[in-house]
Amino acid sequence: MQTQALLSVCIPTFNRRDRVSALVQELLRAKCPLQICVHVDGSTDGTGEALAEIASRDARLVVTAGPNGGRGVAMFSAIASATGDYCMIFDDDDDLFTDRLPEVCERLSQRGVDDEIAGFVFSMALGDPEATANPFPSERTNLIKMRADERVVGDKKEVIRTPLLKRAAVPPAGRFRRVPTSLLWSRLAIEYDVICVNVDVGRKRYLLEGMTARVRLLQRQNAYPMLLLNLNYIRAFWLGRYRSVRFLGKAVLACLSFGVLSFPFLLKRSFARVTS
Repeated sequence: MQTQALLSVCIPTFNRRDRVSALVQELLRAKCPLQICVHVDGSTDGTGEALAEIASRDARLVVTAGPNGGRGVAMFSAIASATGDYCMIFDDDDDLFTDRLPEVCERLSQRGVDDEIAGFVFSMALGDPEATANPFPSERTNLIKMRADERVVGDKKEVIRTPLLKRAAVPPAGRFRRVPTSLLWSRLAIEYDVICVNVDVGRKRYLLEGMTARVRLLQRQNAYPMLLLNLNYIRAFWLGRYRSVRFLGKAVLACLSFGVLSFPFLLKRSFARVTS
């Protein structure tokens, strides 16, 4: 009988059959109660078939698929499949240190989490082995204050209570190929704190064909989610969730920029409401 998963690893993927298959099989060998939720975002390289074959042998892997809608759609779909107590969003081009997962699961199972704690945030090793990301300066913070006041840089790995993450993982109105994961974190940070753990659970990689290489273009093409993100940053400041006026100023400027870019979408949306 399959036991309840403690951690659901949610992976959006597109046309990376070999990488995601290897990642999934490595995860399935980890000695901890995992569920793996992969959404195949319209892949044409046989990713769905390869993962279906693995899932037929191991029920811990849940595979969903749909037309190519972009990482945002795939991310939300993977989260929707999660049934574990906690969720971790993981990109298919990153390395996960599976030998650290038992330690992650041990922390999730042993530490009591009060109602004001959304979960944990773990560190990630940088792509350059000789570079080091700065450690968390405090044990408890929120996911905006961590960046704004405590100046934590580099990719981190958030492990969030599944019901809270599902509540935050509401797609913006409209169809957008890119929705920043930080939009989810900003929604959570307005209400909840996280526990910081200085343990590297993986390594961030930036592939030449990946989204990071063209992130600024994608932000401009998908301006409305970026507008929502920066509006959350402004709201969090007025609610006292962080203090950095510099961070607030950048959010205000970003709102002006992405607000202008979002104007055609907002005008079209308002017209549709009036005429419906």
